[in-house]
Amino acid sequence: MKILMNFGDYLATPERKKQNTYGGVGYYRIIKIAEQIKGHDVKVIGREITDFGDDIDKQWDNVFKQYDVFWTNYFSDPRAGAAVFFYAQKRGKKVIIDVDDNYLDVPESNLQYEKYQSGKFDRASMSAILSFSDALSVSTEPLKERLHAHIKLVHGIDKPIYVLPNCNDKKDWEFEPAPKHEDRITIGYSGSNSHQDDLIMVMPAIKKLMRKYKNLWFETIGIIDKKKLRLYFKGMNNDELDRCGLLPATATFKEYPEWLSEQKWDIGIAPLVDTSFTRSKSHIKWMEYSVYKIPTVASRVYPYFMDLHGVDTIEDGETGLLCTPNEWEEKLERLIEDKELRIRLGKQAYDYVTDKWQYKKAFPSKVLEEMLDNLYAEPDENK
Repeated sequence: MKILMNFGDYLATPERKKQNTYGGVGYYRIIKIAEQIKGHDVKVIGREITDFGDDIDKQWDNVFKQYDVFWTNYFSDPRAGAAVFFYAQKRGKKVIIDVDDNYLDVPESNLQYEKYQSGKFDRASMSAILSFSDALSVSTEPLKERLHAHIKLVHGIDKPIYVLPNCNDKKDWEFEPAPKHEDRITIGYSGSNSHQDDLIMVMPAIKKLMRKYKNLWFETIGIIDKKKLRLYFKGMNNDELDRCGLLPATATFKEYPEWLSEQKWDIGIAPLVDTSFTRSKSHIKWMEYSVYKIPTVASRVYPYFMDLHGVDTIEDGETGLLCTPNEWEEKLERLIEDKELRIRLGKQAYDYVTDKWQYKKAFPSKVLEEMLDNLYAEPDENK
């Protein structure tokens, strides 16, 4: 089969669009999956979709003349959806949509809440578009279960959904980690606008520890809601605030592995409030910290403490530390006080991720093959 895969997140920032490159979603959910497809002719594109024609009808008619499968990130544009499915059906071709987030249960704190809350146009449009797809790929089992139940309830369809987990590819992360500071210990957090509540949950513990340990620093990268800055750092004195760093996100994901290698973080955190939304997240932060031997303290919430396709994630006390909401201060203090423990957990996590969580080992190739084989399989009339 000829497969055209499209990373749609190149439009998210001007720099990505200018360079025609991807963000984290495009990297994990399109670029790396494309590399796992064997025995088929695969092309990956971003904005070059316009090269197929001068208007939307010509573009999609030409796409499905040339390709058997179009595989893309999820979207809610009804005009694009109508064109994609009209020409796919006209040419007898197939559409796969990848979903990496639980848009059905977006918390009110998330910047996408207004867009996807119940009764909103984008939510309804997204639901319809997903229902028309021939298959869905997702990153976790909880996300699969949530989407399947929704599509069954709303559209009456047993949609085929396949779990293709996010893994690690060591060759993309082979930058020499920066040496740690001699006179300080730094807690680092790589977040985004979908983790506002998670950061709020962990900040009280960090504030207490920064007051107790004058050599403790806290740094975070990503998008933070400016309206909540006072809430995040409320109660800190000037000395403590001076030991907090708000670092800008990289313009594209290609820059991120090297950027992370340059951070002198002694501890990486991965907090998650336990909700249907967060249980649909994946364990990317732990893998990324681990390839630079940064020990992780994570919430005892799926995806950080359950196996996926038989491969474990964090084993508490061996490849990281897991904690309930009330244990953050205790678990972080253990690592602050014990340099040898930090080094041991970081090394063991590195060994585990670079052995068990590489795409060539952990990625479920049989699931991928089954999905592609089933696209054009004749329906079983006995079912």
